[in-house]
Amino acid sequence: MYEQVAVLRKLAADIPVPKTKLRVISVTSGKGGVGKTNFTVNLALALIELDYRVIILDGDFGLANVDIAFGLTPRFTMEHLIAGEKTIEDILLTGPKGIGILPGGSGVQEMANLERSQLLNVLSNIGRLEKYADILIIDTGAGLSQTVINFLRASDEIILVTTPEPTSLTDAYGLLKALDIANGEHSVSVVINRVHTEAEARDTYERLAATVCKFLSGSLTFLGWVYDDPFVGRAIMSQEPVALSYPESSANKCIQWIAGTIMGLNLQVPNRGIKGFLHSLLRNF
Repeated sequence: MYEQVAVLRKLAADIPVPKTKLRVISVTSGKGGVGKTNFTVNLALALIELDYRVIILDGDFGLANVDIAFGLTPRFTMEHLIAGEKTIEDILLTGPKGIGILPGGSGVQEMANLERSQLLNVLSNIGRLEKYADILIIDTGAGLSQTVINFLRASDEIILVTTPEPTSLTDAYGLLKALDIANGEHSVSVVINRVHTEAEARDTYERLAATVCKFLSGSLTFLGWVYDDPFVGRAIMSQEPVALSYPESSANKCIQWIAGTIMGLNLQVPNRGIKGFLHSLLRNF
């Protein structure tokens, strides 16, 4: 296994670095059912409205559903890429407004067991993402699986989605603990979803931040909130993002504001691009 990891790192080092580096953002949650995927797809559309090229990688390899949110049916997934059957261009879906979608597949978890020739093919394919997008958003699986933690540690930024519910906050804290944010290596921003007032959102964030400060010695950033909006449910049932079905809805306006905030943030650590992402991801195998 250790020899295989060394090969992975060597291959990742051979990927050429373009002048403009891809920004890798992971959207995650401590538990399912908090609206993480819905937030992700609408955030991506809001970023496209700001003239950025965006690709979503569906990182929930057990219950992948980004394509469902757009009403799309993929023919191929990341599993076909890793098996050497298809290229990144073959599996990349094009959705509304030109958004790119990379459907997940359980084969991603088998990267460390591939032959050298297969590894080179996979890494060279993933390395080409920098040509097609300015931002890669990873919609991680919910919970504390090692795959989720690996994606988070490899990303430039992490957006944690939670709700005011006590169980959601408890699971969000559990995720931050597993991530070990106390070492200061990870930029974690928090979005409070399904709130009725700004005061509720800020109170929820302060409770989570206080617990983190007390027990983890880490810090968070309050990125914003999304109102509990009936139009979101209607959009989900129609398999179309609320940004497209109800662009003037309160939920979409919140997400548009968050998108603008994200692009205005000055990171302490520069974007590492796809090469840096791969280096960090493979280091955790």
